[in-house]
Parts: sequence; structure tokens; C-alpha cells
Amino acid sequence: MTPGPAAVRALALLGTGALAVALLPQLLPLLVIAVVLLLAAAVVEATQLRAVRVNVQRPEKVVLSLDETESYRIGVTTSADFPVEMEIHQRWPEIVEQRSSTKTALCRPGEVVEFDFPLHAVERGVAAVEPPSFRLTRRRFVDRIVRAGAPAEMAVTPNLAAVARLHRQLNQFFLRGYGSRTSPRLGKGREFDRMRDYVRGDELRDVAWKATARHRRLIVREFRLDRSQDIILCLDTGHRMAARVGHVRRLDHAVNASMLVAYVCNRMEDRVGIVSFHSHVEKGVPPARGTSQLRQITQYATAVHPFYRHTDYLSLAVDLRRRIRHRSLIFLMTVLPELEDHHDLLRAVRMLSSQHLVLVTVFADVQLKAASQILPADKHELTSVIVARELWESRLALTRQLRAFGALVVDTPPEQFGVDSVNAYLDVKRRQLL
Repeated sequence: MTPGPAAVRALALLGTGALAVALLPQLLPLLVIAVVLLLAAAVVEATQLRAVRVNVQRPEKVVLSLDETESYRIGVTTSADFPVEMEIHQRWPEIVEQRSSTKTALCRPGEVVEFDFPLHAVERGVAAVEPPSFRLTRRRFVDRIVRAGAPAEMAVTPNLAAVARLHRQLNQFFLRGYGSRTSPRLGKGREFDRMRDYVRGDELRDVAWKATARHRRLIVREFRLDRSQDIILCLDTGHRMAARVGHVRRLDHAVNASMLVAYVCNRMEDRVGIVSFHSHVEKGVPPARGTSQLRQITQYATAVHPFYRHTDYLSLAVDLRRRIRHRSLIFLMTVLPELEDHHDLLRAVRMLSSQHLVLVTVFADVQLKAASQILPADKHELTSVIVARELWESRLALTRQLRAFGALVVDTPPEQFGVDSVNAYLDVKRRQLL
């Protein structure tokens, strides 16, 4: 129990009255009566509040999407037969941006008061949510502080809310074209379509010699473009991906982007897999498609965390060359390395590009670009601009070299990382580059 605001104000007035007693002694009986009444009111209110039980209704486990603002609701009832003013104070774990929240409400007898807390998830993981504490009062002479409710659990997963929004948009797009059918696209794919007579210009490697001998005329096989192609999402979990952009790590932006790309790949009937790497390559999830595959990718991406280790691009290239036999889209999500590490990335991309299509999605360094373009005002700023311009030019040179080796490069800011990754994948499918 602690003194309430009304008791504090009354004590301040009584203190002023005590000073007046020195001038007017006849006020002393009134002052004593006022003190007795104040103490009586405080004792009565304390006795009433002590008998009040607080019941808290909240989910035992709540799941939030990374980098999304979602609502956390707490319902409160009391056993009192009189209105109770309450102030709720809730401390939050470190996986959300808010450190604590405080709200006030008036809870009447038999009423359920709902407190709605907006939370912004900034880090993947699971953490305990401690019970909230309450400050209860009736007439504000006494405040009772009590903690109520059972501990709860909070989990932050990759941004499934963005996937749900994309799902609704794709469904609306599908309904607009409901009833239409997509004809197979002919080309140099691996899926057999039909046999037909030979015409001038057909390649001899497409001739079906057994059918030719049987029909006694040249017959060729015709193929169509593959509908199910392999997409490998490669997440860099090295030390560069551990840096935060705002409240969210770079790796978390990449994880959110991988979930969006995986969902779109599944809708496009492609097989998608995921792997993470730093100084060595993790096992990952092999390419497949379907709802169960998306569930495995979600579980794997949720458990991915950054390591303060060197990123070994050559190790990734060797591992993918060993595991993947046919042409696939290698989706590399990383941060462009410094000058001394350019060589390893270039060798890895060159090694993979001989068999696969490499798509490198990197985080744009907006601050470095701005620092390289300012007009220096003194010698100190001139030195900073020269260094920034040298780093920026080396970044542009690395991008040109990657493209010269046949890789596609998408340089995008963190807040657009997921959308631009999906657009890059759709552009590959549209241009039939794979």
C-alpha cells in the first residue's frame, strides 16, 4: 500500500494548516479532526482494496511477425463490488521495440476491461512475458500495487503478415482471370511436349531416331519450357548481416525477403530450397514445393541467426556445385564485402555462373553514397569525402564485375529488400533467363 494522490494533497493542506495553528491556536482541534478523518478514510480504503482480487485474461503464447506492428490484448476483471481505478504497467522482452507500456482505466463491477498494446517486433526468437503489475485505488487515498496473471510466452517469426498480404493480392489477381488457361510455352526446356515431323531448321539433336525408323521419315521431339525450376535461397549469416538498420538486423530483412520469394516461387510451381552460410555452409532445406515445404522453410528461417564470423563465399560455391547437378537460380542475399574480400565473391560467382543463374541481392549503402557526393567545406570533410568516394567507386566496380561474370545484381535499400527480391525473381521468369 502507498499513499494516493488525494492523500498527498490532503497532507499538503494539513501541513499548511499546521503552520496556521501557530498564529491561531483555536484551529488545533479542527486540524486533529481532519488528520483523524484522513487516517480513517485511508484505513477503510486500504481494507477494501486488500480484499480485491485481480483476474488477468491474456493468451499463453502469442506469435508476432517480424518488423510488423501488431496488437497484444489483455483483459482484466476484479472481484470488487465498487468501481476501481487501475493503472496497468507491462514490461516487454527485448524482441519487441517497446520496453514497457502503461495504461489507465476504470473497472466497474462485473466489467471486463481490455487493454490493447501495439507492439513492433524487431528480433526473431522466443521470450517470456512477465505478469503485469497493477496500481489499484478507489478514492485515491490509498494505492495498492499488485502483480496478477500467469507468465506468458512471446514468439517472433519471419514476416508472415507480409506473406498473407501478398497471398490476398495474388488471389485477387487470379480471380480477375478466372476461366482462362495458360498454354504451354515451347522452347529449349527439359519437359517433353510432343513429336512432330521434321522441318528445315530443326536441330539434329532433337531427332527421335527410333520414331524416325518406325515411321520412315524424320521425326523430332519438341520440348516446352520447364514449369518447375529449382530456386535456391542463400542467406548470408556472417558478421556484416548482424548490423542493424533502424531497429531490425540486415539478416532479418533478408529472412523476410526469403519468405516472400519462397511463397511466390511456390505459387509459380517452382521448387524452392533454402540454405544459410557464414564460415561454413549449413545443411538447409533441399528444393521442393507444396505447403509442407513452405512450412519447413519457415521453421528453418525462424532459427537462422547471425554469427560474428567471416563469410566464405567460395565454400558456398563449392557446396552448391556438389549438391546441385542441373541449372538452377541461385538467390544470394548478402552485403557487398570490403575491398580486400572482393576476390572471393567474384570467384564464387564465376564458379557458379558456369552452370547456374546467379542473382545477387545486396543492401544499398545510402549513407555512403550521400557522403561521397557532398561538397567538402574544410580539410577534414575533404578527407572523409575522398575515402567515401573511393569506397563507393569500388562498390560500383564490384557490381560491374559481377554482371560481367553473368550474375544479376539488385542493389536495394533494406525497407524494399523483400519487394525488390520478388520483382527480380519475376523478371527472371518473364525473360525466361533460367
